[in-house]
Amino acid sequence: MLDKIIDNEFSSSVDFPTEIFPTQIQALIKDAEKTVGYNPNYLSAGILSVCATALGNTVSLFNGSYSSQPILWLAIIGRQGIGKTHPLNFAKKPMEKKDKDSYIEFKNLLKTYESQEKKDKKPVLKKTLLTDFTPEKLAETLQYNDKGVLIFKDELMGWINSFDQYKKGGDQQKYLEFFNGGTLTVDRVSKDPIRVEKTNVNILGGLQPKKLKALASNGRNDDGFLSRILFVYPKNLKPSMFTGRAIAEKHVENYKRFILNLYDAPPSKIKTRENQIKIYQQWQHKKVKESFNDDIETSVQAKLETYLWRLTLIIEMMHQVSINKFEDTISDVSINKAIKLIEYFRSNALKVFDKMISLNPLEDQPLNKIELFKSLPAEFKRKEVMDLFEQHNVKGGSVNRFLGNKSLFVRLDSLGNYKKKII
Repeated sequence: MLDKIIDNEFSSSVDFPTEIFPTQIQALIKDAEKTVGYNPNYLSAGILSVCATALGNTVSLFNGSYSSQPILWLAIIGRQGIGKTHPLNFAKKPMEKKDKDSYIEFKNLLKTYESQEKKDKKPVLKKTLLTDFTPEKLAETLQYNDKGVLIFKDELMGWINSFDQYKKGGDQQKYLEFFNGGTLTVDRVSKDPIRVEKTNVNILGGLQPKKLKALASNGRNDDGFLSRILFVYPKNLKPSMFTGRAIAEKHVENYKRFILNLYDAPPSKIKTRENQIKIYQQWQHKKVKESFNDDIETSVQAKLETYLWRLTLIIEMMHQVSINKFEDTISDVSINKAIKLIEYFRSNALKVFDKMISLNPLEDQPLNKIELFKSLPAEFKRKEVMDLFEQHNVKGGSVNRFLGNKSLFVRLDSLGNYKKKII
């Protein structure tokens, strides 16, 4: 029976399986696509990341062998201007509001502190969202935030390329330790040392397809950094068209309330039951056999095994919070949903790895230009194929830029004759 479930219900999904969310969040995602054009894949990834961060160190899942925390590293992929940023900005709004309230409270406490003759302990700022920070500021934030943090970067490669900018000391290796919620220690010359017993660092940001090869450089494909990232790479992206409409206020309020309820969830050490272990084993054994003869698929599978328990925990806690009923065990429904989500991330990961090893520059082009390129003859005269350009909505200056791409075309003479480089 379980084999049949895994073969059918939990096969790879082209689109993010939004059914992992409670019904009110599913309604928000549908309305956001219809009104403001947010891609459901991007918005769902943003919401999932914020949910994981809101839970933070409050909850853990023990599967019989080890404990898992809700730590996710998520990268959403799309060309510049395709609409990656707005869905993520919306997803993190409740977190920004919480940080704003925390800052106001900190300023008030600081004002009181400075007016005291006999000083109490100096107040500290507790925040969750980090966008522009140094490694030391990250350590200080983790020291004062017993939940954890979300590192949000509009362009992840800019942040990754900044590793070791302030001090040569293996920033990349330090983040690998964060992935498992390890202990953080920082010895400082002029300030007190920092020690955080249990870290919780979530990561969310965007990547352009043309930056994927750079992501695999600097040993990130060899040390496991790359395989720790969950990718969201939608197919056939469409431009977001203005509608003059907004997301229904009831959905916005439901989402804010839901995230705040996750923040307030009671501390829980959730355990698996025997049937969920069997479901996991059936899935794992099947997928390990399928990936065994391919190094990339084996690497992806190894990290997905870790992520499956984390996603099961997050999905279970989202459900418990939505019905305001808390238990110390998970349901079969939660792990089955997590498997479906894992298979979505698997298909995206393999797409990313294929992209990294591909030398075909055509893949960096939008869909209409890919189709145009395929429809052009091997050699052609510009004025004789302009109808094809018109059919594929390539007009104006875009025509010159496309034909001027030297990785795709060779200009044979000054008379407008061209030859395709890739056949």
